[in-house]
Amino acid sequence: MIETAGLLCLESKAKFEKISLWRRTVTRRVELIDEDIASESNKKAKSFTLYSLALEESNDIKDTAQLLIFIRGINEGFEIAEEFLTMESLKGKTRGEDLYGSVSAVIERTKLPWSKLANVTMDGSPNLTGKNIGLLKRIQDKVKEENPDQDVIFLHCIIHQESLCKSVLQLNHVVNPGGKPVNCTRARGLQHRQFIAFLEETDADHQDLLYHSRVRWLSLGKVFQRVWELKEEIRTFLESEGKSDEFPELSDQNWFCDFAFAVDIFSHMNELNVKLQGKDHFVHNMYTNVRAFKSKLTLFSRQVSNKSFAHFPTLATLDPFSRSSTRSRSTVVWDCTDLTTASISVIFI
Repeated sequence: MIETAGLLCLESKAKFEKISLWRRTVTRRVELIDEDIASESNKKAKSFTLYSLALEESNDIKDTAQLLIFIRGINEGFEIAEEFLTMESLKGKTRGEDLYGSVSAVIERTKLPWSKLANVTMDGSPNLTGKNIGLLKRIQDKVKEENPDQDVIFLHCIIHQESLCKSVLQLNHVVNPGGKPVNCTRARGLQHRQFIAFLEETDADHQDLLYHSRVRWLSLGKVFQRVWELKEEIRTFLESEGKSDEFPELSDQNWFCDFAFAVDIFSHMNELNVKLQGKDHFVHNMYTNVRAFKSKLTLFSRQVSNKSFAHFPTLATLDPFSRSSTRSRSTVVWDCTDLTTASISVIFI
């Protein structure tokens, strides 16, 4: 760091030399920064006339349940603030009462009145949404206890509901075989290293395949995109390993048509998913994005019926006979039609 300071800002090098990098000093300073941030957040939260919480419960790589809590509030000047409040680790069970205990402790620690809680948004897991003993039932009872006239609005995370649209796509015959080459090449360390070396030797566009996580299902679109771009290298490598018979789909032109469609449609859904994420997004913005996506799907269906693949660039790279076959076009049309219906009904009904 001192050498870098000497190159970038020589006049400040002496100041950098005075900074203590002793482990305990760094730890203490990080703790002070944390306390300052928490103090500022608490001060801002106290000015809220109403506030809402967003809850997300998920397991980390060590299978420890982590409860993420976000807060959005509005003060008397109609200024809206949105912050990450805290992350609570749940070492034991994750029942509704356990989650409520964590949320309640955070509310008390932040000195937020329950009576000003207007909305809770969650991901829909049973321990959060249980009607009798779930977290939301306990929150509703607590708010009513302090303010009988206050009704808490409970909402479902729109991104989780948008992901359910994928279930209407008849693509299991593509999704399962499409991930097999990734699992095959990355299952064993030696084989994975050999595959990477093979890609380097052939000057491939990419140096490795992406790994798919079921928790983040939309990563599947990027995984499929990479498989598509490396399909020739994958086929050649599997043949050299004597495993081509295990992947007959890689030689099936009809299957490749459906696979190309999956790459494109997942790409469009990825774009929608990104638009639904981030800070300072309101319901009307999300509603507009989903309505626009519905209109896009209607357009896609109409264009494919007319043998136009302008919005399916991967599918368009196939030869005209394959992509215009009755089977391929009907698959795309029906999937777009079903997805159009699901994109609205799953989220807004």
